[in-house]
Amino acid sequence: MTQAPPNFLIISADQHRGDCLGIEGRQVKTPHLDRMARGGTRFSAAICPSPVCQPARASILTGQLCRTHGVHDNGIDLDTETGERGFAGTLAAAGYDTGFFGKAHFSSYDARVPTGRPESVLSSVDFGPDWHGPYMGFAHVDLMLSGPSNHPPKRRPGVCTTNTSFTPTGRGPNAQPFTRQA
Repeated sequence: MTQAPPNFLIISADQHRGDCLGIEGRQVKTPHLDRMARGGTRFSAAICPSPVCQPARASILTGQLCRTHGVHDNGIDLDTETGERGFAGTLAAAGYDTGFFGKAHFSSYDARVPTGRPESVLSSVDFGPDWHGPYMGFAHVDLMLSGPSNHPPKRRPGVCTTNTSFTPTGRGPNAQPFTRQA
């Protein structure tokens, strides 16, 4: 009897120290993550190749250092062919079903002009609501797009909520790049 190939679930969170899990003895409650860590492989001594999000995520995908894949700062898009040769493309070629859910950040999402990539808020409208990949070696993707969070608001917000999403609504000199949906 042949053994089934292993499943892979990679969870990546920005600004999340590796020891901030209940399984590490910290005073935090992470029961679901702790259960997955006990039943799988946990990289407790891994290091981050870059303190910046986009280069670090490109390194996770490709297994390469920033100077090799070329993304050394946010705002530099990972070459599509390089991304497709990363672990997702390799696993897909070996017969795995691959999927990505959440914030990929392999490309600039907060660009001031459309980039032609699905992660760009201004280009995402070209992909349509039913687009789910492929992208960077993943056969299925459900991307979370972020709004322009690197810039202060023009006016002080009234009430902060955590249940707010932003949707691109158009282009042109008078277009509003986002509509607020509660």
